[in-house]
Amino acid sequence: MKIEYDIKSLPLLHLVDECIKKHKQVFENRKMRWDKGDVTGIWRDSDGSVRIRYENGQWFHYREEDGDIVWK
Repeated sequence: MKIEYDIKSLPLLHLVDECIKKHKQVFENRKMRWDKGDVTGIWRDSDGSVRIRYENGQWFHYREEDGDIVWK
């Protein structure tokens, strides 16, 4: 089942929770251990997408694509 998102209208903290949940689910589905750690920074870009930085120093740019949250 695909969940529809309107990433620009979600409150930032709710959006961050959804992004992390979706990202961690991919790790669980692949039987991989989450190695990013906790969130150390968040910010919303002018286009409504969000960036999240993790304890391991990595950051990801989360955005809506075809009704789903994706990242790179």
